Amino acid sequence: MNKTMKNTLMIATLTFAFAVAHTAQAEETMAEKAKHAGNKAVDATKEAGRDLSDKVCETINGKVECVAKKVKHKAETLKDKTSTKVEQVKDKVD
Repeated sequence: MNKTMKNTLMIATLTFAFAVAHTAQAEETMAEKAKHAGNKAVDATKEAGRDLSDKVCETINGKVECVAKKVKHKAETLKDKTSTKVEQVKDKVD
């Protein structure tokens, strides 16, 4: 296969992949968008509360004693944001 044929085949493959990906993407309903906005607001509120708790802990107990709690809070925040994003992607595909 010569270089021109390889390039043509690669362009055709990429075009096909883009077309399939584009048609597989569905629109979110207004209810889903509202639910996702609410979930993001809850995640932000939880994150702010955890950050405040970490600051209070550092003020009272010192930074060294609060490291484990701070790491736990960061993991919980990441879990919340990830589950929200997974739900959003799932709703887009449905």
